[in-house]
Amino acid sequence: MAKRKLNRRQQWRIQKIQDERLARANKKQAKGLSDEQFNTRVHQSTPHQGIVVSHFGATLDIEDSHSQTIVRCALRQNIGSLVCGDKVIWQTLDNAPTEEQIQGVVSALEPRDNILARPDFTGQMKPVAANIDQLFIVTSPIPELNEGLIDRYLVAAELSHIQPVLVLNKIDTLIAEQRSILEKRIAIYQQIGYPIIYTSAKSQDGMTNLLAQLAGKISVFVGQSGVGKSSLINALLPEAQIKEGAVSQATNKGTHTTSVSRLYHIQNPLCAEQTSLIDSPGVREFGLWDINKTDVIHGFIELQPYIKECHFRDCKHVNEPNCGLLKALDEHKISQQRFDSYHRIVTSIDS
Repeated sequence: MAKRKLNRRQQWRIQKIQDERLARANKKQAKGLSDEQFNTRVHQSTPHQGIVVSHFGATLDIEDSHSQTIVRCALRQNIGSLVCGDKVIWQTLDNAPTEEQIQGVVSALEPRDNILARPDFTGQMKPVAANIDQLFIVTSPIPELNEGLIDRYLVAAELSHIQPVLVLNKIDTLIAEQRSILEKRIAIYQQIGYPIIYTSAKSQDGMTNLLAQLAGKISVFVGQSGVGKSSLINALLPEAQIKEGAVSQATNKGTHTTSVSRLYHIQNPLCAEQTSLIDSPGVREFGLWDINKTDVIHGFIELQPYIKECHFRDCKHVNEPNCGLLKALDEHKISQQRFDSYHRIVTSIDS
């Protein structure tokens, strides 16, 4: 699906959301080299450009943009939180202690195109990846397909201007009747215009289609634990050997196996350009706590055209007269399922 052109207000809204997320992330200052330590231990040579491929506490693995080699770096104080996909400036350290295996220090963060965040155990938004082209929303028959969670991911992707792609994994576990039922449930998203890929890491079904969609982009896989994100990455990149978790028979929920986000490069025979993906910790619920109620409608792309037809500027789309959404619903131009999902998300947001 081609990228949609944004008007000025949409561009402003996206930038506003990204700036707010970045400001919250920067409140959590990372431990690193002080200005004095930085000035005394850094070479005066030309700074290097790089991209964060992994983050371990106060140290990071940086891929140098010129040589493509991986360099273990410390973080200069007061830069803030960095995540996979961040583009940075790094410099070589003088007399780096061998036991630390630290060869350089990150001295600056380049502007981000976008950032993906998820709530941590305290409910605060925690950035997990930056500068993403595509968000692959991975689902599967078990754990049970959850359209409400899919819709939340779609809202997050749309408001961050990231291309969403739906992946229904583990299709090898389905008999024909079961697959038909799931295809009907997920077809609503294809009708809206979102790409859908049916895959099986075990049988390799759909992997060519997945590679074609990944080609030349930086992508991130998200979804409930147990849907097979790590299995798909292992199928695409066997040398990664990412730990895979089974689904609990008691709860039908997956176990968390990915504790650290990491960026991987894939040898893609379908594309000469570099293909990359980020494996992020699985989440069972995706909170949209960093947006307000009025932003939600802009995450439902098929509803947006009809809000212009509402008589009242502050229309809540519940029982107001001359409501464009209610009229579109009566005329079957939008689905009841997505309309109800929009209201559930709005109701779940405090402000």
